[in-house]
Amino acid sequence: MQLRRCHTLKRTREFSYVRAVGDSCAGRYFVLSSAPIPVVQFAESEPSRFGIIVTKRIGCAVLRNTLRRRVRELLRAYGEPLKKGLYVVLLLRQAAATADFPALRKDFLGLLNRLNK
Repeated sequence: MQLRRCHTLKRTREFSYVRAVGDSCAGRYFVLSSAPIPVVQFAESEPSRFGIIVTKRIGCAVLRNTLRRRVRELLRAYGEPLKKGLYVVLLLRQAAATADFPALRKDFLGLLNRLNK
């Protein structure tokens, strides 16, 4: 799956909607929240859209951008089997700053399995 602009959340109200309305599950490195896209007639045909939140508490800009790149790579590799018509927000926890890529992948796949059930 190639991440394009149509696959990402950019607006504050979209993030707020997911955090307010959606369900969330927490792992060691991520908190994954998801909510259905609000427009009902187009929700089933639209691809899922993703948002990544990395707060300044995690570290400097270089570290935050590195973590964003790792998460985008996880979404490219494993985001395809998600149901269509979802907003998905990934909030990175402080422990993600010291985690290696295989540990991030394991946690991400565990959260996706919980989300798909």
